[in-house]
Amino acid sequence: MDDNKNIEGKIKQFNRVLMSHIDFQHSCAIASIIMEENLHSNYSRENRVKLEALNSSMIIAYCRPFSGNKGIPDLPRKFINHLTIEELETHKLLMEDRNKVIAHSDGEAWKMRPYYQWVNGLNILVPLHHGVHRPLLKGHTENICALAEKQQEACFKERERLENELKIYIPIVGEN
Repeated sequence: MDDNKNIEGKIKQFNRVLMSHIDFQHSCAIASIIMEENLHSNYSRENRVKLEALNSSMIIAYCRPFSGNKGIPDLPRKFINHLTIEELETHKLLMEDRNKVIAHSDGEAWKMRPYYQWVNGLNILVPLHHGVHRPLLKGHTENICALAEKQQEACFKERERLENELKIYIPIVGEN
């Protein structure tokens, strides 16, 4: 019975590694679109919204493997331990943005300070707040792409390692 649980746990970890590789690929692809379209420099209203949306999607894709998902484990700690200090700072920035402003509405991050502005005899409510939708800077976007590529490579190595152990448990489809 313990062997079955051990194999089941390894298969879940194998699936996490496969899913994570795809998430990191997606994050890097989004970062590449942001850079190719030069959205940081061409900051019109339309591009601002596009950049904010792509920024959120890029961060969510990167963070998914580390975000406490139901039914499948997070990536092991070794996927963070192998990062340089600069990469670790980028990783922490992404996780904080995801947890405080992208996936949740953290009151501390928003710093909401409503006030009334007297305009032409009327009190107009102004919901002054911190720019939670602001995208990351161009340099951070470049760092995310490089970090996501590094994590893809780490996932591929872990996939190879786990695949060797689990090969006999992975079904073959279409074999005669």
